Amino acid sequence: MARPKKKSSSAVSNGVTANATANTNGEKIFGVSEITRDIKGLLESSFPSVWVEGELSRVTDHPSGHMYMALKEGNDVLDVTVWRSSRKQIKFQPETGMQVIVRGRISVYGPYGKYQLIADKMEPAGIGALQIKFEQLKKKLAAKGYFDEERKKPVPEFPSTIGVVTSPSGAAFRDIARILKRRDPGIRIILAPVLVEGAGAAPQIAEAIGDFNKYKKVDVIIAGRGGGSPESLWAFNEETVADAIFKSKIPVISAVGHEIDFTIADFVSDLRASTPSAAAELAVKNRIDLISAVNSFFARLSGAVYSTVRELKAALRELAKRPVLADPARFFENDRRLVDEYFVRLANAVRRNRHETHNRINSLAKHLKLLRPSLVIKRHGDNVANLKTLLMRSWESHLLNKKRRLEKLGEKLHALSPVNILERGYSITYGTDGSIIKDQSQISVGDEIRVKLSKGELYSNVTHKRPQKAKKDGPEKL
Repeated sequence: MARPKKKSSSAVSNGVTANATANTNGEKIFGVSEITRDIKGLLESSFPSVWVEGELSRVTDHPSGHMYMALKEGNDVLDVTVWRSSRKQIKFQPETGMQVIVRGRISVYGPYGKYQLIADKMEPAGIGALQIKFEQLKKKLAAKGYFDEERKKPVPEFPSTIGVVTSPSGAAFRDIARILKRRDPGIRIILAPVLVEGAGAAPQIAEAIGDFNKYKKVDVIIAGRGGGSPESLWAFNEETVADAIFKSKIPVISAVGHEIDFTIADFVSDLRASTPSAAAELAVKNRIDLISAVNSFFARLSGAVYSTVRELKAALRELAKRPVLADPARFFENDRRLVDEYFVRLANAVRRNRHETHNRINSLAKHLKLLRPSLVIKRHGDNVANLKTLLMRSWESHLLNKKRRLEKLGEKLHALSPVNILERGYSITYGTDGSIIKDQSQISVGDEIRVKLSKGELYSNVTHKRPQKAKKDGPEKL
């Protein structure tokens, strides 16, 4: 670097050099900001755009949208800053430990005096950015269960309406429509025209799948496009499309690219077809094949029925030749004779039973006459009268005993009754709250008291109280 030119020294005041720009030898003295600014200008002009390879470390996503990280190689470290405006140029999520190639300009961060790389582009070293983004999203969705087989819906066997999400001008739609109509001329096809590549493709594809679910006019959805580069197929690798397929209540068949192409949509969809044409074949059964299968089944069934009928006819002819069928009456001769014998035996048994019953009734009538029921009834009637008399006497005696006991209890109750005590000259004193006064401590001088006598009550005021005498030891003298 060229040596700076000398500048004149500034004025001296009170023996202190103020804002000096040169020392005594005439060499320039730089300020920190000045030297930092000069270094920044030299670095930025010398490295306006450079590619740097290294291993990522200290990757930080700032809430502002900027990214801060470092590139390492051995013990050497280069700080890297990616402004929010440049984030969209990076097609994958940078992670610590990745080996990457970064393009940017060298600059100096003044507050720390450190040089850094302001990056505007970043690519993985040895693997494409799109491939890394693909693997990252695949790993994320797999963890959320988007690819689980148990959540995938079966495609209906005989759909009547097919919804197609693709470009109306592409060969994919023409192939799908041609094969669907060839396999089932009566099938209905509803096209949701969308972009299949470019910045606006993924939102349109996701919206079309959502609309089919909203209006519920189709039985199956085919979403896809023809072959192309990974970049052109990328709309079917976007998370918005994966979400729409995952949330769809209608089965979705993915039909993206060629057989060797795989997208995130293929993993999330309920059925993956290698090509759009294959998707049409999977969605609808061939009507001609079905008709042929039905005709074949009908022919086999008709042959089986004809063979069965022929065998039954032959068996019937053999049965017709048997004597019992030639003269059916002979078959019942023995049974008719047996029925006659049973009838005679039954009639005899009825007559015997009737005779025995008649004799038994006569015998019981004679026995009843000998017992003379009237005498038996009269005898029992006398017993009932005697029993009634005994019961009445017992009850009267019981009532008399109870009455005497009740009178004795009444006398005892009267002797213990407070009313009886009052009749002997005693009284009951009540306080103002209605409680019975048992101790002079319960009332005060001036209180009103109520005295209940044997006959009537008295109301009075307390004028004074006589002190209670203390109890002496030993028996109290009366």
